[in-house]
Order: sequence, then structure tokens, then C-alpha cells
Amino acid sequence: MRPTSPLAPLCAAMALALSGPPTAQAADPSFDCARAEHEIETLICGDARLAALDREIARLYGLARNGPHMDEAQAGRLAAYQRGWIKGRNDCWKAGAADAEKIACAADESMIRIMELRQGYADARADDAAGISGGPLPVACEGWAVGVGFAWAVTDPGLAVIAWMDATVPLEQAMAASGVRYVGSTFEGEYELWTKGDTAMLTIPGRERMDCRLEDIAE
Repeated sequence: MRPTSPLAPLCAAMALALSGPPTAQAADPSFDCARAEHEIETLICGDARLAALDREIARLYGLARNGPHMDEAQAGRLAAYQRGWIKGRNDCWKAGAADAEKIACAADESMIRIMELRQGYADARADDAAGISGGPLPVACEGWAVGVGFAWAVTDPGLAVIAWMDATVPLEQAMAASGVRYVGSTFEGEYELWTKGDTAMLTIPGRERMDCRLEDIAE
């Protein structure tokens, strides 16, 4: 039986984005909100999108941790890194005085972790139908011999992350006449990834908009 194309969940995400936002879900993260001790955990418990990202990270972590390709040494490293990531995400209380700044920071950190888990552990990609994330897909751009990875999460609004070399940039879905468009910014400037089926346009600081292709990969 032929494996499902990794582009299939992206097409589903695009259809969802074009048809309207997903139905709102209760802010029910992977942990017990009654025992939340940290400011960021409290914010997660009050924000449906952050809660959905937290559940997805816990799901991906569980698949990786309990997957057939995991051994004891790898499991120990994965657990330690996960604890370190949670601590780093909780450091988003330093992002600014406003809750909105802390929430944005936590969303960015969550998308980066989703990319790390999906990219680093094949078992984390074993049951995508049960989750809200997809990728990473390779993005091949004309005239730029640099490999770019693209992962996403179907939230309201949608989120994505692109990564190449030592750069990782979280993006958020923005309005588009067609396809799905993500934008973001860093101190270096503005970023944009506009996907339409298996084609894309990518803009990063220092380069003109590039015509790209989302490459199918075999699992």
C-alpha cells in the first residue's frame, strides 16, 4: 500500500484555512491546570491555541519516546531535552510586560519544538491524522542552493516554522487571496512563505522573493 503523501495534510490544512477558522476548543493542555505553578503555564491554560500546541507537543513527544526506533540512551536524552525545553518556554515570562508578548513567545517556542520533534524523530510522524501538525517538508527554491524545511500547525490562526542552516523562524498565518500565507519577523527583517498546492514563494531578508517548490518525501 502506497504511503500517504506528506503533502496531503498540507492540502487539508490549506482547505481548512480557506474555509474558515477551526471550531474553538477549550484551553485544555496536556498538564493539569489546577496544578499550574508558572505564569506561562497559567497563560497556556487560558489560551486555546497555546493549549492545542501543548497537547500536540506532548503527543509528538509520546510517539517519539515510545516508538520502535527509540533506545534507552536516546530516551534519556529526549527526556532531558524536553525538560529543558519546558523550562525555556516558561522563560517567556521575560518576553515583555504584556500577556500578549508572553503568549506570542510561547507560541513561537512551541512551533520550534514541533519542528524539532518532527524533524528529529521519524516515530513522531507516525500518526499525523491524530494531530494538528505536519512536515517538515523540503522547500526547494530556484537560484538558492540551501535546503529549507517547513512545518506547520493547524490552529486559529495557523502557525508555521521554516528552518535552514542555523536559522529557525516561526511564522503566523496571514490573509491571502489564495493559498496559505505565513509571515514573521526577526531583528533581521520580514519573512513570508506563501504556499499554493505544491508551489511556494519565499521571501527572507537580503533576498528577493524566490519561486519554490514543496517537495514530496517518502516516509
